[in-house]
Amino acid sequence: MAVIGVGFWGRNHARIYSTMDNAELVAVVDSNVFSAETLAKRLECSHYSTTEELLEKEKIDAVSVCTPSSTHAEVASRLIERGVSLLVEKPLTATLEEGLTLFEKIKKHKVLATVGFIERFNPAVQTIKQWIENGRLGKVILFYSKRVSNWPERIGDVGVVKDLSIHDLDLARHLLKDEPSSVYAIVGKARNRTYEDFANILLSFQNSTAFVESNWLTPYKERLLVVTGSEATATVNYLTQEVSISDVDGRFSPLAKIREPLQLELESFVKSILNNQQPLPSVEEGLKALALAEAAALSSQTGSPVKPNLKF
Repeated sequence: MAVIGVGFWGRNHARIYSTMDNAELVAVVDSNVFSAETLAKRLECSHYSTTEELLEKEKIDAVSVCTPSSTHAEVASRLIERGVSLLVEKPLTATLEEGLTLFEKIKKHKVLATVGFIERFNPAVQTIKQWIENGRLGKVILFYSKRVSNWPERIGDVGVVKDLSIHDLDLARHLLKDEPSSVYAIVGKARNRTYEDFANILLSFQNSTAFVESNWLTPYKERLLVVTGSEATATVNYLTQEVSISDVDGRFSPLAKIREPLQLELESFVKSILNNQQPLPSVEEGLKALALAEAAALSSQTGSPVKPNLKF
């Protein structure tokens, strides 16, 4: 394994790979040589300043791409052309157009690839998924997610929709097991910034609705999911992994073992590579999340609902 891009999130990928029994972290890559060297010394692996140098000097099976979103397409393309399997952090690419081009390369070179949607691996979210599937909530009518915080200290090159909202756009499809027929959104800049800092997105499904609220304006960090059904309502705190279900008999909060979602995500990725199986979520699902994000932007510009193209 190798990790390309060892900023805040890439360091976490490298940390976890270095502790795995069934994988070996051989190198980290970053244009900031000091950051790469410092981390490599701590994790006892090699370090490089470019992807080209990594590919020239190491034989690697798979890579986590944790570079800025605007570089995902370029970095991933080089790995794909060399037959390297990869996990690309969300969003898959900065634009849907780039993502579709990358998808064609993935199919051409037949590499295993996935997108980093960490919340799918959150134990609390998996509990709610089980409740939905076994009918505990009854007929699901509303998916509501709130993902808010202050302006992030890390440097970003996409706005709040592709950075934050995209998690919940993916989860709505994942939990409801359906494709939205339309997207209506109000997206904008409350402060003088390069990218949008708030988004309120409404997704219309055949039998349910999803509302996704995201911003970089709230002075505290909150990550909340509420799924309302005809028989019960389930609530998740993404951060604490607390989960509860409320019905006419009261409220029940099962005790669940807390596990680091990123650990579970990377374990799943490594297992897929070892078994030569397509890792989940698929690249197609990453493209669909991007398509919904861009549909939200278009809806906000036009003031009208947008029918997203989700056929990939």
